[in-house]
Amino acid sequence: MATDHALAHPPGAVPQKKPISQGVLAMLLFIGSEAMLFASFFTAYFMVRYNVAENHWPPLNQNGEPFELPKVGTGVSTAFLVFSSFTVWWAEHRLKHNDRKGLERGLLVTILLGITFLVAQINEYAHLGFTPADKAFGSTFYTLTGFHGLHVLVGLILLTICYVRVKRARDFTPTFSTPLVMASIYWHFVDVVWVALYILVYLV
Repeated sequence: MATDHALAHPPGAVPQKKPISQGVLAMLLFIGSEAMLFASFFTAYFMVRYNVAENHWPPLNQNGEPFELPKVGTGVSTAFLVFSSFTVWWAEHRLKHNDRKGLERGLLVTILLGITFLVAQINEYAHLGFTPADKAFGSTFYTLTGFHGLHVLVGLILLTICYVRVKRARDFTPTFSTPLVMASIYWHFVDVVWVALYILVYLV
């Protein structure tokens, strides 16, 4: 028996890595399709900017003044969203050490940061002073930011489900956390897209 075990695991053999779960693979494929969708939106935005729009960017509104974007306020909400990537990573890290309290707190803080970002975006819409009907700029701006906001909402739903499972069902262990990993990957994707969107739409 010992000889068989030695043959199966010879000294110096590199242990096999755990194969990626089907759930995580499905999430990665889904994110790939979403990345292509956002790429098409960004392409449309730059087509409008460099081929359709006037010399001014943002273009001038009906009063002859340029559309104004709240760069500073949106920058603050962007910082909240970026920080939420670190909190969800920290939650996963605490689970690996079987720290369930740390996992709960990390998820809760991530959810609160995501909600703060959405509330800030809704408040921004209420004070922008233009609508999707205001030229091509308005339609592309609201399409990009609104579609991203929808993704943030979906991410919050996924993270909330994970939080409830941790809080009430004591779910997830260091060896089983596929749903949490899927939600975390999705959340990181949402954050990366927004950073690109903020730079390209608000700053450039």
